[in-house]
Amino acid sequence: MKIDHDVLLFATRLVEELGESAIRISRVRLVELTAANNLRAAAFWRDVMHTSERLLAERSPALAPPP
Repeated sequence: MKIDHDVLLFATRLVEELGESAIRISRVRLVELTAANNLRAAAFWRDVMHTSERLLAERSPALAPPP
């Protein structure tokens, strides 16, 4: 999987500053841009959302309580 460096940088920064809210903000931007028919920007935010989810998942196992 090839990740754009801009997407990775942006998602990393969002996760560092906002934590789990980064996913919600990314999803809202994605919906807004899709509704506005701005497909290129929507694709960027879709990638940011997925990368943010992945970054939080990698960070969460250490913080999650045992099952």
